[in-house]
Amino acid sequence: MINLNHAVQFQRTLWLDQLTKARTIVDATVGNGHDLLYLANHCQKGTTLYGLDRQAIAIEASKQRVTKECQRQDINCHFIEGRHEILLSDTPWLAAPIDLLIFNLGYLPGSSHELMTQPATTIEAINQGLTHLAPRGLITIVAYPGTPTGEAEAQAVHTLLTTLPQQAYDVATWMPINQINKPPILYIIKGR
Repeated sequence: MINLNHAVQFQRTLWLDQLTKARTIVDATVGNGHDLLYLANHCQKGTTLYGLDRQAIAIEASKQRVTKECQRQDINCHFIEGRHEILLSDTPWLAAPIDLLIFNLGYLPGSSHELMTQPATTIEAINQGLTHLAPRGLITIVAYPGTPTGEAEAQAVHTLLTTLPQQAYDVATWMPINQINKPPILYIIKGR
């Protein structure tokens, strides 16, 4: 069973439904590669996955994790170093609309907390991602409001998502309500 007090794990319930039809998957903040590995192990044959991150150390860690722990030969997995807002605006690497786009905001676990995703660039990346989203595509965003930057970022994401037109998107949020220390918040965007 999925851990209901853990946004990162809970989002996987949404991914599983999307993975039955997803052919293009983008992890816009690949980090240490745990989410991308999960997606690679559960996606359909012929799926193309992209792992994006601004830190070379994250790209390398993710590449090693997926190569070592996912033995599938029937999918394509690419890693691209760069800022998510720039990579999602300049997309010669993207061959098809995105069926599943994920963001796990904050900082690289085990790395400096000084290098975190930022509200303005995250909003820009989400907006760019929306322009590449396939019909019925899914975006999941996990925000971490436990730091001042993380709290500002979560609020910026929330504000942006409240402005998305209901005719084009279903938008929701999920978070534990009885947890201490400002637990992560999951934001969900589903194209109609």
